[in-house]
Amino acid sequence: MRENAETLFVASEDIATALNLLESIEVEVGFDSDDPESVEQAILSVEAAINTRLSGHRGDARIESAILRVKLDFRCAILDHASSDEDDDEAISSVHALH
Repeated sequence: MRENAETLFVASEDIATALNLLESIEVEVGFDSDDPESVEQAILSVEAAINTRLSGHRGDARIESAILRVKLDFRCAILDHASSDEDDDEAISSVHALH
């Protein structure tokens, strides 16, 4: 029983570390709001940065769920920014997101 308790404790520490890394991600991407391919490339760049940052902490269902949530948050932020009318004068946009 004791080995299981130690293993669970280590796993909990790993999960906490991964979640802290995930919550502190800062990403800045630039893209052309009028070019869907540019917008998608920005989204893929953010996802790649998240994957790189969390590469040593993958596998646990809770971590995977949190990663998907953060990726979705970034995707929504980029798509919202790309579709906003605030940048009519600028063809190139950027999103700097802190999560």
